[in-house]
Amino acid sequence: MAMTKDNKKGKCPFRNLKPCSEECAFYRKGIRYSENGKDPIPFEECSFNIIADNLEAMHNRTYMMQQEVGETKNVMAFKILSDLGIIDKEEAIKKATALINIPDDKKLIK
Repeated sequence: MAMTKDNKKGKCPFRNLKPCSEECAFYRKGIRYSENGKDPIPFEECSFNIIADNLEAMHNRTYMMQQEVGETKNVMAFKILSDLGIIDKEEAIKKATALINIPDDKKLIK
């Protein structure tokens, strides 16, 4: 028997939180694939629980993309300010490096 990501069968919100079963039209059985390359996880649970998990994952991906776009925008702004001579090039690199959390061994200026 396949299990959910928490290694226990999911509860159905329409059956007084009893375990979801094949009798229900919303019952789903399948495999979850994670983004970080871990092994696929078999699951059996209510499709509404699966939908909620997928929405949460999509929200988290969107949030991370927005954060990356914001960091990229700020780094480009420092580059433009440096090119225009408004701020020193080394200062712009230090600020951009601090902004995007580059590990010490990869920093351009030490």
